[in-house]
Amino acid sequence: MSSPNDEAAQQHEVEARRNALAQYDILDTPTEEAFDDLVKAASLALGMPVSLIVLLEADRQWFKAAVGFDGPEPPLAQSICAHAVRQRDLFVVPDTARDPRTAGNPLVTGAPFVRFYAGMPLITAEGVAIGTLCVLDTQPRSLTEAQGFLLTTLARQVMAQLELRRALKERRARERLNAAIIESAVDYGILATDLDGRVTSWNIGAQRILGWSEAEMRGVAADRIFVPEDRARDTPAREMRLAREMGRASDERWHLRKDGSRFWAMGEMMPLKGEDGAHEGYVKILRDRTAQRRADEALRQQTALLQTVTDHLSEAVFRLSADDTITFANPAAEAMLGWPAGTLIGRNLHATAHHHHADGRPFPRGDCAVVQALEAGVALRHRETVFFRRDGTPLDVITSNAPIVEDGVVGGAVLTVTDITEHKATGLRLRRSEERLALALDAAGLIGTWDWDLATDTVYADANFARIYAVDEERAARGAPIEDYVRNFHPDDLPAFQAELDRMLAGTGTGRLDTAGLQREGLASGSEALTTGGLAAGGSATEGAGTQGDDFACEYRIVQADGGHRWLLARGRLVRDTDGTPLRLPGASIDITERKRAEERQSAFVELGDRLRDVQDPVAIAYTAAEIAGRTLGLARAAYGSIDPTQEHLDIARDWSRPGVVGREGRYRFSDYGTYLAELQGGQDVVITDVTTDPRTAGHTDVLASLGVRSMINIPLMERGRMVAVFCLQDDRVRAWTADLVDFARNIVDRTRVALARLRAEEEQELLNRELSHRMKNLLAMVQSIATQTMRSAVDVDTAKEVLAGRLIALGQAHDLLMGGALGSTLIGPVVRGALKLHEDRPGRFRLDGPDLEIGAKPALSLALMLHELATNAAKYGALSRETGHVAIRWSVEYADDADQLTFSWQEIGGPAVTPPARKGFGSRFIERGLAGQVGGTIALAYPPTGVTCGITAPLAAFQADG
Repeated sequence: MSSPNDEAAQQHEVEARRNALAQYDILDTPTEEAFDDLVKAASLALGMPVSLIVLLEADRQWFKAAVGFDGPEPPLAQSICAHAVRQRDLFVVPDTARDPRTAGNPLVTGAPFVRFYAGMPLITAEGVAIGTLCVLDTQPRSLTEAQGFLLTTLARQVMAQLELRRALKERRARERLNAAIIESAVDYGILATDLDGRVTSWNIGAQRILGWSEAEMRGVAADRIFVPEDRARDTPAREMRLAREMGRASDERWHLRKDGSRFWAMGEMMPLKGEDGAHEGYVKILRDRTAQRRADEALRQQTALLQTVTDHLSEAVFRLSADDTITFANPAAEAMLGWPAGTLIGRNLHATAHHHHADGRPFPRGDCAVVQALEAGVALRHRETVFFRRDGTPLDVITSNAPIVEDGVVGGAVLTVTDITEHKATGLRLRRSEERLALALDAAGLIGTWDWDLATDTVYADANFARIYAVDEERAARGAPIEDYVRNFHPDDLPAFQAELDRMLAGTGTGRLDTAGLQREGLASGSEALTTGGLAAGGSATEGAGTQGDDFACEYRIVQADGGHRWLLARGRLVRDTDGTPLRLPGASIDITERKRAEERQSAFVELGDRLRDVQDPVAIAYTAAEIAGRTLGLARAAYGSIDPTQEHLDIARDWSRPGVVGREGRYRFSDYGTYLAELQGGQDVVITDVTTDPRTAGHTDVLASLGVRSMINIPLMERGRMVAVFCLQDDRVRAWTADLVDFARNIVDRTRVALARLRAEEEQELLNRELSHRMKNLLAMVQSIATQTMRSAVDVDTAKEVLAGRLIALGQAHDLLMGGALGSTLIGPVVRGALKLHEDRPGRFRLDGPDLEIGAKPALSLALMLHELATNAAKYGALSRETGHVAIRWSVEYADDADQLTFSWQEIGGPAVTPPARKGFGSRFIERGLAGQVGGTIALAYPPTGVTCGITAPLAAFQADG
């Protein structure tokens, strides 16, 4: 029974043979005299009645030529040549009836009663055996050395005929392709000349461009296409000389058509050489560029006109390259940004005029819509942004850009910039008024309206506003104290709210709003002293916050009954008495929770990318993802855990938890916390709003409660259909996990997976580099040792060459086995068989008995070389020198001396009587010392009269180590 490795090798061999035969295009072709002559020669020269050229496919054999064989080709299962192609040399079966490989073959037991076979594999230049040249007889016989040489030589002649056939096929294909290319290049004039410049070839493109046909130009001097003034300057001869000396001559000049008209053409001339490399003539390629030349001239005129126009525009105009470099700036652009004439050219636009936010913070390139549009090659229309003058003064501007596309490639853009600083300042008041009007009119849905009586601190509000603050709707309509609303403020946002009130009431000459109620109710949670620093304590300033006059605007959070919060934008306008005394503050509040959360999540993605970029520890990567997800979503706990091989446990190396919440690192069995494992293994997200009511977790509420888990999301990480990790998000309250929250978590998982994959790839690459270096050093050291010892003990150069070649072949075969095992380890069986393959001249020579065991790379090499030495000696002097001799090789594992011991034995049987050698050569020393140096233990080499024996006993762990 063949091993999977043997089957794979056979399949590879069949596939290689199929591909090779396809290249020769020989199968199922008619008879050919050249191949028929070769089989006749083989039959006559060797005195054989049958001679065949056999080609083997995956499922059949086919005779290209045959002498003495009638009828169709036998099935592949009956093919003796199938055995021959596995050899590299002449394959001879003196008596097919006695050879176990052929004794049962129907061709032997029945007609035509084949009793002798000799076949030489037909091997391609790539080393693939595609068939044989074979001879057959109905009588047992043998081949002389001269006959074997003759058959081998004739097989080479078969391959020479096949190679000639393939070369002619490829040459004809190339010639057809070249001709097709030349004839299809109708936009190019392609002509060839001899060494004197007379035309020898003239394509359709040349006829279309120049007007002359090939018949008119063949044999005519090619200088006819040059204008008279160039012929007078001897330009054609100079062009040929330059092509001959430099390998190429390029020109762009006027040329002459048959009708006498001129056209502007770009030309290339190259020397034309024959197959022997001799210079035979020249080839010239022309392309009509007249239209392009005229277009260039028109473009120059248009550019001059455009320069005149842009010089008189009031708007700034820039031309930018693909990397934002300024290549043109009109006078208005230089004046707008405050730069002297000509000094903007060559500067980067983003770094020069758009590199800071309005508050002075750096403005990253990736956050700049103008830069993004330029880099993406898309148009940007009326984009409002901020530019900076050379002295740092900010400018509110509107930009528009149009990409410059040349040959389908974006090469830059034209950018126009309009200064709207004054216009924007003028329109700001109008925009605020429009916003207040929109708020007043849209008093439904998520918008609530209110009217604050400043004298009594009573707030009159509609039902929507009351619901947001969890105030009774009827009480709100009648008027509720300000304390009913302030108690629901997030404590971190109260300072900003108070600061906006202080700003609005400052300098009115009518006194300040009495905020004692705010002090007593709202600030009792920890904000005893209100600040005027905006939302520095935890909120974020709005566009309208800090506005001047009687307008009020502030963003703040309202704490909900479930512990969460909602973001509101409050806008109002102070109403005064005729004497200027503040009376009321009416306004409206808008729920901006989704916008704020979207901003928080986007910031979280940016932070995650920045922090993961340089992290090199997988535990740190997982923790970073958990921390950012947990903090952004306001969770109790978040963790990224790996799955154990049983797919039943989750291992968490480090989790993130909210301050005051206990971390839960360690191993967790899924079945202890619910019945959702199958969903995770199938790649499905597990989203549970309330563990006490969800059927998957309702039976495990006690253990989940002990962990402080009331709601959760588990997102599996899949690789090749198998779950390898889970991202766990947990909260201690009921959470309505909306689709956007789940998408956010999935996005975190995806980005974390990418970071972990990057880290794993880097580690695997480093490991592979080290392993290759290690293997190369070991191999070179072993080759050096073998060569040194061989030369030291050799009696002459020829002997040294033969011994060294055999030892290196054995080393290569052992190394091939290790390469098949990914440079790490290999099975002992293949090592033994590979080392003995050269000496197995017939089945049964080596009788192996032992279990499949993995051994390390370096012990495997030493074992293979040791077996090669033993087999070489056996072939020369021992059991393998007799036809009936064989070698018994056994290995087993036994427990002794507190460890598993590997016992390996070699016993020669059926050979001549053995006499102990007078001295030990390198082979004996290598056997006794080479492997022992690798694995320790004992190696006993003995010479009893019945046959050489060798025994090895060493710790199994030493055999399996990779030194």
